[in-house]
Amino acid sequence: MIRYRLGAGAASVRWAMSPIHEVVSLAQLLTEPQRHAMFHPWLRRRHLRLSHTDLRALTVFMADGAYRPDFLDPSPMTSEPTFEEGMDALLAAPTDQTYAELVDAMRGRGADMGRLLNDPGRARSEAADALRRLWKTVVEPEWVSMRQALRAELLDRAIQVNREGLRAVLPRLHPSAAFEYDTVTVEKPVDIDVDCPEGLILVPSLFITDRVQCTTSDHWAPAIYYPASGRYLWAAPPTPRSLDRLLGATRARILAALTTPLQTTAVAGLVNVTPPTASEHLAILRDAGLVERSRAGRTAMYELTEAGHALLAAACSPASGSRADPPHGVQSSAEGRPLVATYSRTAANPSAFSRGSRTPKGNGAGTGTERLCRGPLDD
Repeated sequence: MIRYRLGAGAASVRWAMSPIHEVVSLAQLLTEPQRHAMFHPWLRRRHLRLSHTDLRALTVFMADGAYRPDFLDPSPMTSEPTFEEGMDALLAAPTDQTYAELVDAMRGRGADMGRLLNDPGRARSEAADALRRLWKTVVEPEWVSMRQALRAELLDRAIQVNREGLRAVLPRLHPSAAFEYDTVTVEKPVDIDVDCPEGLILVPSLFITDRVQCTTSDHWAPAIYYPASGRYLWAAPPTPRSLDRLLGATRARILAALTTPLQTTAVAGLVNVTPPTASEHLAILRDAGLVERSRAGRTAMYELTEAGHALLAAACSPASGSRADPPHGVQSSAEGRPLVATYSRTAANPSAFSRGSRTPKGNGAGTGTERLCRGPLDD
């Protein structure tokens, strides 16, 4: 078990997002796509770009059951850092840290991996180059939607903690996590105590699904990465049948998908229509007062209005007779009444931290995107 000891209790827990972590986790996912069926439609749509991206300098650290060096995944310094800030922290990792983590990562991996220890700086730089290629090729073009999904997650969790307390909310992030007195615990096959005088960071991740990842070393700030609930970036949620009859199948699916704020292109990919067709449907929903549009630079973002949330909640209520499960963001109270979650476009503002870790962050197999080009994704 990992025990994070908090000096000031729940008040010293903060929330943040991490673009560089999303890229590292995507690389991990590409080595083991069979474990993450929910991502298959999203990965297939990006198959061509991914198949031409050389990630071997990064995925070499992601063999099944192996420790993944922590310098690859620096803890976020602020609540909403940029990818470049994460890269700066990665490249600035001390040489002794890089070497020690490479030694741990290479243990039991064979003599051919020992070459990485001859020049730790080069191994780090080549892995960073691979991270940047993956960011530029796949993640950056869709980061606006991803960031909005993570902002909604941060706000949602902040509201839950304010209403119910951290003890009630932590097990929802993952069943292995708990909070008692001044200690956050995570069930892991290790025994580690971590003092958190400057706090603990909780980081939602879009590309991990069935585990939490823990940062415990002295080099980075203590952090726990958990599966984010904004999963409708990858596959459209189930749609209540009553909405199909009311709005038409395509507009009903769009409405259900927009519990996470999305770009037009992301909406189009989820419901399998062209961007112009998605834009036309979004305009109709906007005219009806169910959807609102905002801009992030030159990018248009769409999300549900209060009326849209209310309609979706009503369609998912027992009285509607709908057979589909409520999508993320629409919950029911103990009495069966719908609870409507309305997300603000302003993210929570957790405090900044300095960064570190030496706990295995994931399993994987394979050395690059070649795993993506065969197997379950081609079924």
